[in-house]
Amino acid sequence: MQSFEFIDLILFFGISQGVFLAVTLQIIKNKNKAANKTLSIMLMLSVFMLLGRMIFFKFLTARLFQWAILIDSVIFLFGPLCYIYSRRLIFSKNDTFRLSRSHYIPVSFHLLFSFYIFSFNGDEFLDNLSAGFFKTPFLIIEGAGIVSNIYYWILNVKILKTYIHKEKNHVSYTQSLVSFLKFFQISIFIVITVWMISFISMNFFNYSIKFINYNSVWGTISIFIFVIGYYSLKEPELFRISFQKEKTKSQQRLPQDQIILIGKELNTLIEKEKIFLKPDLTLRDLSLRLNTSTHNISWYLNHVSKSNFYDYINHFRIQEFLSKIDNNEHLHHTILAIAMEVGFNSKSTFNKAFKLEVKDTPRNYIKGLKAA
Repeated sequence: MQSFEFIDLILFFGISQGVFLAVTLQIIKNKNKAANKTLSIMLMLSVFMLLGRMIFFKFLTARLFQWAILIDSVIFLFGPLCYIYSRRLIFSKNDTFRLSRSHYIPVSFHLLFSFYIFSFNGDEFLDNLSAGFFKTPFLIIEGAGIVSNIYYWILNVKILKTYIHKEKNHVSYTQSLVSFLKFFQISIFIVITVWMISFISMNFFNYSIKFINYNSVWGTISIFIFVIGYYSLKEPELFRISFQKEKTKSQQRLPQDQIILIGKELNTLIEKEKIFLKPDLTLRDLSLRLNTSTHNISWYLNHVSKSNFYDYINHFRIQEFLSKIDNNEHLHHTILAIAMEVGFNSKSTFNKAFKLEVKDTPRNYIKGLKAA
C-alpha cells in the first residue's frame, strides 16, 4: 500500500493550482486573450509534467515509465510556447502570431521515439533499460532539450530587449510587467544553467549532484509558469507597441513651419500645463494633445530635441523635483513622495532618471545642499 507523503501534497497543490489558473485566464475578458490562451496551454503542460512526476515516483512500473517518457515531450514545447506568449503579450498586431512547423520537429521526433518505446512490453523494456540500450537515445534527447531551451531563451531575451528599446519612444514610465518578465528570463537562465551542469556532471563524469537533476529542474520551471499565471491575473495590462521597425528617415520629415508649431505647443504643454506630471503619460497621449501623429512627435523628439520620449519627459520630472527641493519640500515630505508627485511611478525609475540627469543620487544631492 502506498503511503501519502508531504511531497505528494505539494505536487497535488501545484497540479490543482495549474488547472485553476489555466481555466481562470480564459474567462478574463478583453485582457491579452491571445497571450493568455498560450499561457493556459503552458499551464496545462506544466500540470501534465508534474502529474507525470507524481505518478512516476509513486507507482513506479515499466508502463508508467514509458508514459513518463511520452509526457517529457513537454521539454520541446516549453521554449516555442514561451516565445509565442512573449510575442503575443508585448507586441501589438501579434495576436495571431504562430511559429512555423519546423519549430515543432524536435517534439515530433520525441513523440516518434515515445511510440517506439511503447512497442516494448514491460519486461522487454526493463531488460533493455538495464542493458543500457536506451542510454544513448536518452542522452541525445536531454541534450537536445537543453539546446532547444537555450535557443528559445535567447530569442525571448532578444525580443524583450527590442521591446524595452522601443518602449522608451512610447511611454514615460517603467511597466512592472516588463520588470517581471526580465526577472523571469533571468530565472529561466539560472534553471537551464543548473540543468546543463547536472547533465554534464551525470553523463560525462558519472557524478550525481544531490537535489539537482532533470526532475527538480522541470518541477522548478513548472512553478515559474504558475507564478507567471498568477502575475497575469494581478497585472494583465501592458502597453503594446509594434514589433516592426518604424520607417522614420533621418532627414527632415516635417516642414520648418510645422516643426516650429510643434515646438511651441509642446513647450506650452510642458511649461504651463505640466503634462509630465501624469504618471502613465504615453506618446499617443501627447500626439492627441498636439493634434498630430505619434510618428511626427517621435521624429521631433529624436531629431530636434535629440532625445527619446522616456528621457524627454523624465528630464522635466527631475527639474520639477529639483524645484521642490529648492523650496524645501523635502523637509515635510519623503523623497519618494515628492518623486511620485512629479510623475514617477516607482522608486527605481526615479533613481535611474535622477542619476542620469544630475550624475548623483537624490540623497547625496540633498546632503550636498545642506553642506553648502
